[in-house]
Amino acid sequence: MAQRLRNRLRGYWGICLAIVVVAVILNELFDRTVAGDKNGHPGGDVLVVIVALVIILVAWDFVAVRRARRTS
Repeated sequence: MAQRLRNRLRGYWGICLAIVVVAVILNELFDRTVAGDKNGHPGGDVLVVIVALVIILVAWDFVAVRRARRTS
């Protein structure tokens, strides 16, 4: 499974980059407006991006595997 995720990350790096940018922007908006944190924490941003990317890649793999099983 890890190899499939790595291959997908390499193959669709543009989409993954867009996900990272959107996750950072949404996290900053949430931190500053909802949570009231005006300083920002880069470590938290990195953690949010990693978690969001992993969740999306695993869900993507799950859907791809189910779709492949259904057609075969």
